[in-house]
Amino acid sequence: MIITNTTLSPRQAFEDNIRPADLLLRVYRLLENDTLHTDTELVRSLRSLVGADSQEELVLVYNEIFLGLVREGAQMPGGTLRRPSLNHLLRQSVVAASTALETYLPSLLRANLPVVIECQGREFVPRDKNLQNYLKDLRFSLSDTLRLIGDPDAPLFIANKLLGFINFKYLAGKQGIHAVGSLLGLEDPWEQISTQLARDRAGLEKLIEDTTKRRNDIVHRADRSQSDPGGDAQEIGYAWSKQAVDTISHVCFALDELVAIRMVELKEVAERTEGA
Repeated sequence: MIITNTTLSPRQAFEDNIRPADLLLRVYRLLENDTLHTDTELVRSLRSLVGADSQEELVLVYNEIFLGLVREGAQMPGGTLRRPSLNHLLRQSVVAASTALETYLPSLLRANLPVVIECQGREFVPRDKNLQNYLKDLRFSLSDTLRLIGDPDAPLFIANKLLGFINFKYLAGKQGIHAVGSLLGLEDPWEQISTQLARDRAGLEKLIEDTTKRRNDIVHRADRSQSDPGGDAQEIGYAWSKQAVDTISHVCFALDELVAIRMVELKEVAERTEGA
């Protein structure tokens, strides 16, 4: 019997979780400006159009994709719409994307690890020495062992035991992607991901690692560098932030495709073995 999962797929959940990161980037692009306008001919025309009296403060934001009038009642003084303040949207997009990755990896493992264990049996543990060393302290009690004897749900029990053991921090960033891919039967996951995306492996790994590190800087030190926690916040720009968010999406989609292919292969091998 091959175990299947009928709940929301890891990919669907990831797409839901990455959407806020994309939205924050789009909002930044809408509000991005070089100059805020408070007293121009256009502002005076709009004042009449919206029925604002002469005492009401109006701020006009416009760029090549957006024209917006901010009224006084919005309680958004001009300073909140300047680039240093808007950069917080970029920082939060990085946080949201990293959180989507950290949520996706355990869910992908939870959905597919029982299949790998059922199909490969005791051979499911990857040959990766770092991963084997990390798992060396995983223990099954006598009651656990007795429970597994003849239990058709043994693969699911083992998978849940393994997931309970793995530290959530371990399933994050470059290392987490490698660990999940390896446990799900991918040989050299990063090599396969880079091939799937036709991108340089070292560049992909570095960007994922830099994004994870930046997320930690933002969350724990208000975007101060770990080497200078008392200094100024690090500079951030739209181009790098979008690249980071997009790369997390591309890597997760590639990993999802590769794992899906691998699950089909394992099931086919298991069915042939059963039928032999």
